[in-house]
Amino acid sequence: MKKFFVPLLLIFFCSFAFSQENSDFNGKTVKEINIKTSRISQKIARKKFLMQEGEVFFEDNYDTARQALHDMRVFKSIDFNITENEDDTISVNIDAKDGYYVFPMIFGSGGSKSTFAAALMEANLFKAGEMLFLFGVFSSDGFSTMAGFGLKNNFFAIGYGGMQFEESVYKNGSYSTSGMFTAEPDKDKFGDPINKYDVKNNAFSLSWSRSFYEKLSLSAGFTASDIKYKGNITPSDEGKHNKAVLAVRTFKNVKHDGGGGFGALFGIGLSDIADKLADLPKEKYGYSAGLTYETGGDYTGSDYDISKINLKLSGNIEFKTRNVILLDINAAKDFESRFNDKIKSRDVLSGKGIYSREFRGTQAIGTGLSFVWHPVKNKTGILSVVPFIENAILWNGGSPQNHGGAGAIVSYQIWRIPFPIGINFTQNLNDGSSEVSFTVGGGF
Repeated sequence: MKKFFVPLLLIFFCSFAFSQENSDFNGKTVKEINIKTSRISQKIARKKFLMQEGEVFFEDNYDTARQALHDMRVFKSIDFNITENEDDTISVNIDAKDGYYVFPMIFGSGGSKSTFAAALMEANLFKAGEMLFLFGVFSSDGFSTMAGFGLKNNFFAIGYGGMQFEESVYKNGSYSTSGMFTAEPDKDKFGDPINKYDVKNNAFSLSWSRSFYEKLSLSAGFTASDIKYKGNITPSDEGKHNKAVLAVRTFKNVKHDGGGGFGALFGIGLSDIADKLADLPKEKYGYSAGLTYETGGDYTGSDYDISKINLKLSGNIEFKTRNVILLDINAAKDFESRFNDKIKSRDVLSGKGIYSREFRGTQAIGTGLSFVWHPVKNKTGILSVVPFIENAILWNGGSPQNHGGAGAIVSYQIWRIPFPIGINFTQNLNDGSSEVSFTVGGGF
């Protein structure tokens, strides 16, 4: 295993030292930056564009600044133009056409767990580049509601939910997964569980996050959770599981999804489609590194001590053709937590696979490798085929447990539709089970 990952790490993380190909303007001083907008305040757009007058122009910094404007997802089009001045300085001229939208949405799904969702989204209505959403999901396992507001690199969210479901325990030490969009374990494949009990979890959450210069983000949150069990043999951690969550993340050239959010229905947020369709002048290297710490005890109103840390590393190479290879490495350590707060397989997997069962432990490590291939890419939309393989190893005081799989996600993103739709096939490499699921969102 070590012989396999050391070369990969060298490829992903040492390659960032390679310099970008010089443009004709590299090394010249930026004398002025001129921005025109339709509705949004020019001051807000100017602040989001990360270049400053008086600084030296570098192509890499310019690309980051351009993408920051696109990622506001309120522009119908953005025209960038650089002109040289007589004193050998340059001027950056930007003509941006922005819009706004207010959009309600309702959708549902059937199967072993019926789900119904409703949402209301708003963006740039008040000409400040803001984003507001209200979201609710209701299923046979419970409900979850959330409200969020984003403005000037800050994002605030508040949520409340109530889950009530049956949790099953299997002979190999695995548990049935829980959540709004999960599958039921196949009884013919796994047999009857050795124990099962009802879980009721009411939770309130509050969070804040802020990004800095499109390279760093900080977040803090608080979750108040009250858990109750019902059954003959149940876990011994019934009660309040209140915790604070702190996280920091640094990133560069992280692959973004292709859509423009819900504004795409109105042609808003699609200002960088031409860039996504064009080949890159050379390969682009990106990375992401994040650290999350969860803590709880008497000081958070919790009946139990909680202390967990999670480290996530990823690297990606975006080739000239816009196809991408991604490597994920995740690790987690539980210092002092009871049953419900233990590390789960999903905490260290890449998130590509779908599983009906998972393991829990006190420490875990996971890896994932995937490739994003676009066989069809045009002005209408983009087809993505994403083969992947992932695996997690969890320890819980005994022999390590392996959990992982391989499969593929095939999805199609119509630029004017907010999210891609497709199919996910996951083959569990540990127990031989397989899952086929219709997916909405999550593509590239």
